[in-house]
Amino acid sequence: MKARPLRSHLALLALGLLIPLVLFAAGTVHRFATVQRSVREQGMRETARALALAVDRELGQSIRALEVLSHSEPLARGDLKTFYVTCKAVVRSGQPWSALSLVDSRGRIVFTTDQPFGEAVAGGGDRPYVREVLEKGRPVIADFPLNRKHGPLAVVVAMPVRSGTAITGVLVALYSMRHFETLWSDQRIPAEWVGTLVDEVGIILSRSRGAERYVGTSARQEFIERMRSVSPEGFFPTTTVDGMEVYTAVARSQLVPWTVAFSAPHDVIAAPVDRSLLGLLVAGVLCCLIAAVWASWVGRRITQPLRALARAATDSAATPAAFTHMGPTGVSELEGLRVALARTTSLVAEREAALRAKMLEAESARAEAESANRAKDQFLAMLGHELRNPLAAITSGVKVLSVARDDARRERTRALVERQALHLARLVDDLLDVARVSSGRITLQKGPMDLSDCVRRALAALESSERTRAHQLEVDVAPAWLSGDDSRLSQVVTNLVSNALKYTPEGGRIRVSTREEGEHVVLEVSDTGVGLPADALPRVFDLFFQEDRSLDRSQGGLGVGLTLVKRLVDLHGGTVRASSEGPNQGSTFTVHLPRGLVEEAPRARSGAVLSASGRRLLLVEDHADSRHVVRQLLEAEGHTVFEAEDGPSGLARARELRPDAVLLDIGLPGMDGYAVARTLRATPEGRGLLLIALTGYGLREDRLRALQAGFDEHLVKPVDMARLREVLAAREAPVEAVS
Repeated sequence: MKARPLRSHLALLALGLLIPLVLFAAGTVHRFATVQRSVREQGMRETARALALAVDRELGQSIRALEVLSHSEPLARGDLKTFYVTCKAVVRSGQPWSALSLVDSRGRIVFTTDQPFGEAVAGGGDRPYVREVLEKGRPVIADFPLNRKHGPLAVVVAMPVRSGTAITGVLVALYSMRHFETLWSDQRIPAEWVGTLVDEVGIILSRSRGAERYVGTSARQEFIERMRSVSPEGFFPTTTVDGMEVYTAVARSQLVPWTVAFSAPHDVIAAPVDRSLLGLLVAGVLCCLIAAVWASWVGRRITQPLRALARAATDSAATPAAFTHMGPTGVSELEGLRVALARTTSLVAEREAALRAKMLEAESARAEAESANRAKDQFLAMLGHELRNPLAAITSGVKVLSVARDDARRERTRALVERQALHLARLVDDLLDVARVSSGRITLQKGPMDLSDCVRRALAALESSERTRAHQLEVDVAPAWLSGDDSRLSQVVTNLVSNALKYTPEGGRIRVSTREEGEHVVLEVSDTGVGLPADALPRVFDLFFQEDRSLDRSQGGLGVGLTLVKRLVDLHGGTVRASSEGPNQGSTFTVHLPRGLVEEAPRARSGAVLSASGRRLLLVEDHADSRHVVRQLLEAEGHTVFEAEDGPSGLARARELRPDAVLLDIGLPGMDGYAVARTLRATPEGRGLLLIALTGYGLREDRLRALQAGFDEHLVKPVDMARLREVLAAREAPVEAVS
């Protein structure tokens, strides 16, 4: 192979790299231009479609309003004067109508609201829309000049008035076409763009530019033909009536034979692409020239020192045999240097690469370890703080209870211990729920439910714990039925209100409301508290996020409540959003949930639940302190309680005592609760026995497993006495018919 000078290789290398890059750039620009044009086209189509829907919505509202009026009671009984007063009130109420008229079945005007009642009204000539309503018996929408000398355009909505199956008249609403000029202002159309509303024969009904000049005139014939050739929407180049070359997106109304046209100047779509391609061509030529000059200059700079290095290398003790496996370089200046420097360069490069890779790997590992360590320390410190506070209060309260003699002091201390125990349980439940949701181990138990009832129950629980005592609580809940998991949505409400209580100073106001919006129900919790800065809003639902990072941590919490809210709402297919005007401006959390397939509210059951006092209960629990506390609570309810501390003794005592109900722990020594339940159910004395599982295992599969083992109910520790009382009473309550 003939060796060529290095400068030739550099020039070929530069061109070989540059030309594909230029071609690639040209293809990329062309593709980008095509995509941009497609995006522009799609955006214009969607805008035209939105404008057409707005027209349909406006006209549809008028049809519905007229339909309501056509069934008016005064009209049905022939009290035209009262009906006239009603029509006048409707026109003045803010409807877009300028007048309402009643026409009889012969086409004569009975009255019109722009003249006093009883005053003679001219026939008004031929009214084709009235004739069409009388002939076809359906509503008609038409556009026409207010006078025959090409006056301003107006919209007529005509509705048949029926008496039984016969049409007795036509109710006509009239309003100016100028009402549709709000279409263009609402869409914020750029000044150089044009929005046009055209009827089926090409008459311009409304226009965002030059309305005074062009409304009422005919569009260009070319545009009319293109408009009629596409249905129900399209996109094409055309020329406006004022001579501007444009690209136009059109969309057809569903209610009337009108078309909305949305036009952008030709230069807006095509000029950026043309300029980009021309600029790329010029830049490509310049780059080729620069690359050739640069390669020539660099070649001269490199070849001279390379020849000197090659001569010096040939004088060294390098062994050529080490490079026999390497082929020729093809560059005459490098052939001599190859023998002297290839091996050294190769070894140095390999060692540097290995060292660099190790350094990068070590740096990355160190950064990850430091980040993980900081996160661990921060969370452990936070968890330790949050757990020590209620534990310290509980411990101190127990000591006070042991020495206090004053009943009032003992009651205050008992209430404190109860509050802190519930707070501690909530912390653990929130952590467990976040872990379950994150790992996908929670399955929603959906059913028809009223979100307003869910809110009332959650607020009642908060009020009973006196957590809302220092705040003003406003409740504005309307019935909002949906298909959802009642218990999980109760968590959502409780966590949102608790968050508002936490960050709202005493005396502040907290407002909770529910409402229905179309196919969604909305829960909104707002407060007058410390608010949120704008940079915190995107992160407020992150795990362990809390805006207040002061050492006193006066608000408390682990920063998992809002994370749990977000994930439970996501499981329901809904969305939650936080908003705030800034620090000290309060915050608002808005939850949107899909209604789902809820046809009607479930019927309430009649009858009251009977009391469940005076029962003979067997409590099987291996933890002595828990067993003692639950026994005291049950005895305070008036029950007679027997105890067992393991599975075999619990089974034996159940057979011996035959109690009314057995409260059975799952994790028991000797024989677990599932085995005890199955064994009892297999015996005659255990078949009708009420079996209640009291356990710390609260997942859905744990509940299913308990029911399969023979339990009647599955309750999670710490025991909810209200729920336990309900379960015990339900066994005694008579079966009531559904009202």
